[in-house]
Amino acid sequence: MTTDKLATLEDHLSSPRQISLTRIDYAAKRSSGEADGGLPAMLVSMLSDAHNSSIHLDGDNTPADATINVIKEFCSDSSIDNLFRIISLLAKVSQLDNTLGEEISRAGSQAILKRLVDRIKEYITIYETSTNEPSEELLDKLMDYLDLTCGLYSPMQARGMPFTNEEIERRLPLVYNLGPAVPGGEGGDGEHHDHGTTILISQVTVRQSSQGDVGYVMWPSAIVLSRWLLSNPHHILGKSVLEIGAGCGLVGIAAARLFAQSNCEEKTCVTITDVNDLVIDNIAKNIVLNDVSEVACVAKLDFYEQTGNNESGKWIEGFTFEDRDPVEVILAADIICQPSDAVAAAKTIYDALVPTTGRAYVVCADSEHRFGIEIFQEECERVGLEVTTTNVADMSEDLLSDCHSTSGYVDGMNLTFYEVQKK
Repeated sequence: MTTDKLATLEDHLSSPRQISLTRIDYAAKRSSGEADGGLPAMLVSMLSDAHNSSIHLDGDNTPADATINVIKEFCSDSSIDNLFRIISLLAKVSQLDNTLGEEISRAGSQAILKRLVDRIKEYITIYETSTNEPSEELLDKLMDYLDLTCGLYSPMQARGMPFTNEEIERRLPLVYNLGPAVPGGEGGDGEHHDHGTTILISQVTVRQSSQGDVGYVMWPSAIVLSRWLLSNPHHILGKSVLEIGAGCGLVGIAAARLFAQSNCEEKTCVTITDVNDLVIDNIAKNIVLNDVSEVACVAKLDFYEQTGNNESGKWIEGFTFEDRDPVEVILAADIICQPSDAVAAAKTIYDALVPTTGRAYVVCADSEHRFGIEIFQEECERVGLEVTTTNVADMSEDLLSDCHSTSGYVDGMNLTFYEVQKK
C-alpha cells in the first residue's frame, strides 16, 4: 500500500462516524461485486501484505552476530514503519468502533499479529543475550513495537469463524436520511426551514431474550416522531428536552441535531434515557456516532420508579437515584408493551414535566400491535394530564417514510400521535 493511500485511509477512519460511513461504503462495494468481506477484510489484507513485505528482512537462518544486523535492518527499514503505521490504524479503529474491531479480529488479523509478536520477542531475546554491546535505542524501539502489537493482539477475540458478508451487513449502522414530513416544514415563525439530517443508528447486536430487550432494535414510531420534530423544530428549540424509553435513541438524537444546527445562543441539552443498561450504552455510542456529544447525554430512567404525584415536577435518575429537575418537553416513541407500562409511563410524564407549559409528544402503534396502549390516555388523565390524539396518517403520509426498515412494522399499521400537557 502506498503512503498516500494509507494517509487517505487514516483520514477516512478518524472518527466513529467516518468509520461507520466507510464500513457502509465498503458494504455497498461488496454488493456490486467489489471488496468481498467488506472493510474488515480489506484492512486485514493490508496488514498481511505489510507483514509479508517485512519478512524478507530475516533472510536465511544466520549466526547470532548476523541476526543482530537483521534486527538493525528490521528497525530501520521503511516497510517496517509502514507495517506499524497500519497496526496503529487498526488499533485506533478497533477502539473507536468495537464492532469493526471484532470483525477485524475474526477476519484473520490475530494470526498475523501472533507471528509478529513471537518474532519481536525473539529479536529482543537475541539482542539482550548478544555478546555485542546492546543498543538501548534499538531495544527501546523493539519494545515500542512489541507494546503496539500486543495492544491489538487478543487471542480470545480470534475465536470464531470470520463473519459472513451477510452478517457484516446486518451489523452495519442503520442510515436515516431524515427530512421534514412536509418539504421545508413550518418553523413556527411563519418561515420555512429545511432541517434535513442524516442519522446513523447502531442497534444492539446481542440477541433479544426478553421483553426488557425491546430497546435493542428500531421501532416505527421513532421514525415518525423524528420526522415530526424536523418538521416542527419550534416545539423543542431553546427548551429542556427528555426522551424516555429511548431504545436506540433516534428521536433524542434527531432533537440534538436540531439543537446543534440551530442559531440559538443558548445550547440546551437533550437527555436521552432508558432502563436497560446495555441499551443505555448503545445510546451513548449513537450519540458519539452522530457528533452530538455537546448537546446530548444519557441517563437511566425507570418508569416504575416514578411516583406520579410530583405536582411541581421532578424525576428519579436510575443510576444515582437522585431527583432531577422537570423538563419542558418529553419525547417518547413506542414505549408501551403491556398495560402496566401505560400506567407507569403516565406517572413518569406527570412527574417529569414542568406544570402548565410542559408538553409531551408521544407516538405509539395501536392496540392491535402494542398491548396496553388502549388505556394510556385514560391513565394520563387519571394522574392529571390533558391529552389530544391524532392519527399519524391524517397528519402526513411522509411521516411513515422509512418505517419498513424497522422492527414490527406492517402495512396498514395505525400509529397515534399524543400531545400531553400537564395542567
